[in-house]
Amino acid sequence: MEDISLYSISRLQKVFALTTKRNDYFFVDFGKEPVFTNEPFRTETYTILFLKEGSINLQAGLTSQEVFGPAIITIGPSVTRTFRRSTETPVMELLFFTDAFLLETRSNIFYLNKYVFFEDNDHHILKLDETAVKRITPIFDLIRTTFNVEHTNESVLMRSYSYLLIHEVDALHKSIGNPSLPGDEQSSIFIKFRNLLTREFWRQRSVSFYANNLNVTPKYLSELIKKQTGKTAGEWIDRAVILEAKVLLQNKELGIAQVSDKLHFSDQSVFGKFFKAHEGISPVEYRKSLK
Repeated sequence: MEDISLYSISRLQKVFALTTKRNDYFFVDFGKEPVFTNEPFRTETYTILFLKEGSINLQAGLTSQEVFGPAIITIGPSVTRTFRRSTETPVMELLFFTDAFLLETRSNIFYLNKYVFFEDNDHHILKLDETAVKRITPIFDLIRTTFNVEHTNESVLMRSYSYLLIHEVDALHKSIGNPSLPGDEQSSIFIKFRNLLTREFWRQRSVSFYANNLNVTPKYLSELIKKQTGKTAGEWIDRAVILEAKVLLQNKELGIAQVSDKLHFSDQSVFGKFFKAHEGISPVEYRKSLK
């Protein structure tokens, strides 16, 4: 999937014209040019953006929305995103960190995956009222102060502040009825399924493949995923493929056959039938519908 740009943490730092030796986290306050681009990209980091004032246009996956401050935007590494300029100049602060940095002191490697607001397109944006702003602002103040003075215990503090921020964002989501996953065994299987799907969907579309890797039967996996999310495992797989197909189709330098090849369909015709069955239009028609 090399046609979707992957921004490493060092590349992100160069984008913001930062010179730092930190290779697993960093912070940017207003005054640095945000990543405005018409091209979709992913990163190797988790991102928490505090939009204090103004607005930006965010496309996460296929969901495009103008976001007005104050708001929090949370995006995980696997999410394809585009940031475009909007009408009001944004005032923002951004925290970037890798999962390895945050999980260094934790035994649960799936800790981050239970926070659906990093991956679920319906929960990337959290509007803040006055009370929520008062809860979020002091955390970012601590992050900014610690990062800018190069504190002796900076990495430890930045990790602690990141945890604090994640838990605060989670609490705010719950206060307005947005879910996070419970921590039971079935949820653990779903998290593992989603992680495996993120890595393999473009070449593995069989439920049996995922079930075998998770040591469960295909029937059990589909029933479990259906119970957890309302969609079967097969529907999750198809949704991931369609989403990636649409992202690739936005790149008009790629032919339809090339998109088909990259998604490991046997030929362009099979890809076209798959796409039309799910979207009601052909890949060519979808591409023509793009602005």
